[in-house]
Amino acid sequence: MVDITTPLLNTANMILTYIPVLIAAIIILIIGWIVGRIGGGIMARILRRANVDETVGKTDFGEAIANSGMTVTGLFSSLVKWFIYLIFVMAAVNVLNIPIFADFLNAVVLYIPNLIAGVLVLVVGLIAINFLMKWVGGMLKGQDVPFTNWIIMGLQALLSLVVIVIALDQWRIQTAIIYTFLVPLAWGISAGIAIAIGVAVGVGAKDVVADYLKKMTETGEVKAKEKMSEKEGASKEEEFHEPGEGM
Repeated sequence: MVDITTPLLNTANMILTYIPVLIAAIIILIIGWIVGRIGGGIMARILRRANVDETVGKTDFGEAIANSGMTVTGLFSSLVKWFIYLIFVMAAVNVLNIPIFADFLNAVVLYIPNLIAGVLVLVVGLIAINFLMKWVGGMLKGQDVPFTNWIIMGLQALLSLVVIVIALDQWRIQTAIIYTFLVPLAWGISAGIAIAIGVAVGVGAKDVVADYLKKMTETGEVKAKEKMSEKEGASKEEEFHEPGEGM
């Protein structure tokens, strides 16, 4: 007769031993869910008080985010929330003693700071570029520099590409091939923009230089006439005093 009592007792003992561990893991997950919600809410409040969505909404990047149905506040709030969630999930998995799943979650949790840093670089960089290009465009248009729109488009594209590459580096995406094309492209665009600005400034400054030289010439002529008048006056005085000295 087969004895089934021992396997059943062993299984029951295993389950009874595992139940406290399972309860502890569930408690950790509940705490993580609460802490994640609180952390995400705090991040959302900070960003709302800083008027981040309104500031970003004035840029082309902000319009693209708005069209996708997202907000910068919601994006960073979700990232912080899920970062906290995953930390507590990893703790629960460690309690349950599942090494393979624990290693996977550990890699994910270690990657999230890079993900947040890349998103931060992308958002802040593109916003800064947008405001910088508006300032540069206003300055060039105020000076009536030709091809201002082309210059601004070239600079914005180049700087945006640099920011995107930096963000990809933060996300641990291989960008070596991008750098291979980016460096010659950057030099080419920079040289073209410099030549365009030089030509534009030269054309624009032509009249200014001509007026300046004209004024300098007129000033020199006036001073020369004044010196001639002074010499003539001095010679007349000498002629006037000479007869008196002889008497």
